[in-house]
Amino acid sequence: MLNTINTGILLKSKLSAVALSAICFLASGYSLAQAADLGGDCCVDLEERIAELEATTARKGNRKVSLTIAGQVNQMVMFWDDGSESNAYVVGNRNDQTNFSFTGDAKFAPGWSAGYELVLRVRDNLSDAVDQDNDNDVTGEGNFTIWQSHWFIENEKLGKVSVGRASRVTDTAPENDLSEAAVAGYAGVQDIGGGFLLRTKGGDLIDLAWGDVGNHFNGDTANLVRYDTPELMGFIASVSWGEDDIWDVGLKYEGEGGGFKLAASIAYTEITDGDGEFAEADESTIVGSFSVLHDPSGLNLTVAAGERQFDDAIIDADGDIRTAKDARFIYAKAGWLAKLTGLGPTAFYGEYGRFEDFVTVGEFGGPDGLVSQLGGGDDTRITGSDFEVFGVGVVQHIEAAEMQLYLGYRLHEVEFDLADDLGGVSSNNIDDFHTVVSGAKISF
Repeated sequence: MLNTINTGILLKSKLSAVALSAICFLASGYSLAQAADLGGDCCVDLEERIAELEATTARKGNRKVSLTIAGQVNQMVMFWDDGSESNAYVVGNRNDQTNFSFTGDAKFAPGWSAGYELVLRVRDNLSDAVDQDNDNDVTGEGNFTIWQSHWFIENEKLGKVSVGRASRVTDTAPENDLSEAAVAGYAGVQDIGGGFLLRTKGGDLIDLAWGDVGNHFNGDTANLVRYDTPELMGFIASVSWGEDDIWDVGLKYEGEGGGFKLAASIAYTEITDGDGEFAEADESTIVGSFSVLHDPSGLNLTVAAGERQFDDAIIDADGDIRTAKDARFIYAKAGWLAKLTGLGPTAFYGEYGRFEDFVTVGEFGGPDGLVSQLGGGDDTRITGSDFEVFGVGVVQHIEAAEMQLYLGYRLHEVEFDLADDLGGVSSNNIDDFHTVVSGAKISF
């Protein structure tokens, strides 16, 4: 009898607990429904919100291949002074221009994957495409540039093959830079102010831009086939071919140890479709760079250099047939990556670049030609050029917003070597060119 009573009491207790839990669940459900129902029937409101999300959400074509959307916006104010005129333009920073990308891949077998990359760069009044008479992009190439558009197949042990518009092996070879300040200044000095025309000390503009007297031999992208080996002890070897006889080969290294980080590349390219999109004459180029960062102190050093040989002879200013001299450059940047605020690192840098013999042979003669503007006579020709760049700047990183605020200054100087039947002479008839840039890059 006692066991029956205890069983009944226990059963009633369990039923009471279940009932209490059900009441609490219903009460909480009612409260949640009230919270979700902001002035309307909860189910109708939920359906409307789902429809709104579907209408504003990027959709993938399938669930097997991943999709990543990323990019950045990079705008700045560029102040310039060419000795006779000064002004300020709002421009897109060509050092690391505004772009957005769509990338993804999928695994289809053990160790195998396939993927794609599509990168569109925005031509937002770029800093290398404005000049003294035009504060808007004067290249007329439209609002977007298809920078990359290719597919790839990769194996962990065999490497990666890419087909389409992709980076040549010489692309980024001179651009290793651990200073965290490349957005303000790096080896590609032509990217800021390179479209501005040289001005003589007499005040005349000549038909030669600062980007013509020096650049860093970067390979950029092209329609090609590219192969990259798997990474081995920090090294990756690569080869690319395309664009009707352009081929590149190179080696890249990244590693760290003992408090140091190192990034280095070297690449060689030949172009045998002269007078095309990528070169005015057949040429071969070797280019490379290295950058080292001491993590504990933040001190860093970057060096880039290259040499280009020309294979085609053309008519010179005096009417003779000549082959241009080998062009070469060296660029160095010393920096300090400091932790001064809680926002993120602050990168200080100083830079120097020297670009030799980028202008040596060409039809620069005549009474209104470049030679006469530089002070030469009828039979005078240009035998060499010497372009130097000096710069300093600072970049403040704001890590919480993926943002970089920057300020940079550069001084540009150039001299030309002239020669005639009586001998050679140096012409220092071009005014110095100054730029100051201030802006921000934000990534997403």
